[in-house]
Amino acid sequence: MNDFIGFMQNYGSALVLISQLAVLAIATKFVTRADHERAISSLDGKFVHAVEKIDKVEDRVSALENEFRHLPDRGSVHTIQLSLAELKGEMRAMGEQLKPVAAISERLQEFLLEQAKR
Repeated sequence: MNDFIGFMQNYGSALVLISQLAVLAIATKFVTRADHERAISSLDGKFVHAVEKIDKVEDRVSALENEFRHLPDRGSVHTIQLSLAELKGEMRAMGEQLKPVAAISERLQEFLLEQAKR
């Protein structure tokens, strides 16, 4: 026991100083409850804002998906292109077939004009 008292008398102040430095070091590493609550409430606000933005983006994506759902797919567009090319060919053929009819119509109109002049 005398050894312990002697040790404390010799090194007690140094031990107290070291323990105070340890407490100071530990105290600077931790956050107070008030600071922690402020940080959490700030993060909660940011989290709520992020969730709202994600909800808006989900709504926009859903709206775009609905818009694109009724549009034709690649195969349908190709079929439409082929049909239009076929119709274009038929229209050319029909135009060629109507040329004689147009010529008859012009001759008939000229005939009617000559008859009206007499």
